[in-house]
Amino acid sequence: MKWIIIALVAAAALIGVGVFVAGSHGTDAVSRNPEATRLSDEGTADLHAFRLRQAVQKLGLALEADPALAEAAISRTLAYAQLGERQNLKRELARADSLTAALKNDHRRLLAQLRLGSVGNSRFFAMRDSVYNALQVTDPENIYMLVAAAERAEQAQDQEQVEKAWLRILEKDPNYANSYNQLGYMELNRGNYDQAIEYMQKYAFLAPDLANPHDSLGEVYMALGRYEEAEAEFRASVAMQNDFYHSLINLGKVYLARGELKRGMDILEKLRSQVAGSELEVRVDREIISTYLRAGLQAELAQATARFVDRYPEAEATPIYRAVRLAYLGRIPEGQAVIDSAMAAMRGDDAYARFEKARQGVESTARQFEGIAADLALDHARAAAAWGSAMRILAPGAPQHELFYLRYRLAAALAGGGRHREALAELDTMLAINPRQTDALLLKARCHRALGERDAAQAALAALEAALAKADPDLPIVAQAAALRRELGPAAPAS
Repeated sequence: MKWIIIALVAAAALIGVGVFVAGSHGTDAVSRNPEATRLSDEGTADLHAFRLRQAVQKLGLALEADPALAEAAISRTLAYAQLGERQNLKRELARADSLTAALKNDHRRLLAQLRLGSVGNSRFFAMRDSVYNALQVTDPENIYMLVAAAERAEQAQDQEQVEKAWLRILEKDPNYANSYNQLGYMELNRGNYDQAIEYMQKYAFLAPDLANPHDSLGEVYMALGRYEEAEAEFRASVAMQNDFYHSLINLGKVYLARGELKRGMDILEKLRSQVAGSELEVRVDREIISTYLRAGLQAELAQATARFVDRYPEAEATPIYRAVRLAYLGRIPEGQAVIDSAMAAMRGDDAYARFEKARQGVESTARQFEGIAADLALDHARAAAAWGSAMRILAPGAPQHELFYLRYRLAAALAGGGRHREALAELDTMLAINPRQTDALLLKARCHRALGERDAAQAALAALEAALAKADPDLPIVAQAAALRRELGPAAPAS
């Protein structure tokens, strides 16, 4: 599991080395209460292991034993942030900010400020650069600083420096398991899948009692279409920690990828009820919407987007989903007005001005809506241009497996305009990484059929039928594959 918000990734990693590090360079003891110190250490270790509920409980006990223990309050703040519990986060952050400001030892205070500087609503967020610069002079090799360096390089999209930082951490501590996790994701995003698996396996070896290594390894397998191996890893993760919500989401996504829509949706819907009121609930609902969008289930999409808009009126994604819903209801001009207003607001946001990734996300979203509108209007040339632009905007920093949806939509628009060879080039790029993408296989078979390449169409259809072996029988793509099979005739016998 790799957090979407890089600042929170770094913050979670920062606390993993233990609170004694924060207090070991000055004269202040972390706490005069040994029990508070022990609980804070254990709670911090739980946080680093993503045992978030245990972390919250132990850190709360630490603060009961020593209400002035800033390090425990910081760790508890970060646990609530990762759980997506906004009200608890707000309350704990206020305490952590106050306790950090009261620390008398300069070095301990700077390290505490460095950690809290990764939380956007902290009073120390605006100070994070000056705090980092001060520690760069006095303690540049502190492991907190090296993790912060990785965060800064990530924000600057300097992958070479990100890699150097995580490798430097391993030089200081060869058993720093999260480095293998981060390096594994870097190799995954570069398309070096064997290396990614090797790093994730090292992570699992160093942290045999943690759920997260199984989740991370499962994500690599899922990107490659090795769904059964991914399923086994996600199940192992959940077996070790039944509230590891990210693995539950990923398990649902594995079933959805195999066409087991009912099974996958059952997991996501049950999970949504468990995390109601948190940011994780928003994420689950977004996964549900994405599933309906990809599967072409327009009635379900209309219901899911309406529900999202009603539940989360202030969410950043809400106007986007409102616009998409209007477009699929045939009210494209209204949807365009909504998306234009949303894009104008996002372009005026501070993140848009500061971060290239934010700008890429906004501009790609605008092009994606244009692509949807053009598809619905059967304007294939405009749709292909829009989807191609949406993909190219993200391509410089996005891994190939995260571009599958945009590449498929581009291929579909190209095929709709009779440009079957160009469509096949896009589809083959996708299928070279994950050969079990059912929508891509169906379109590939249709493109070969349109070009009169019956054997190639038969091969693609046979691969699709194998990929749909566990799919729900009433899934639309199952009927579409059956219709194509009737048209092409029986599959050739295996040699």
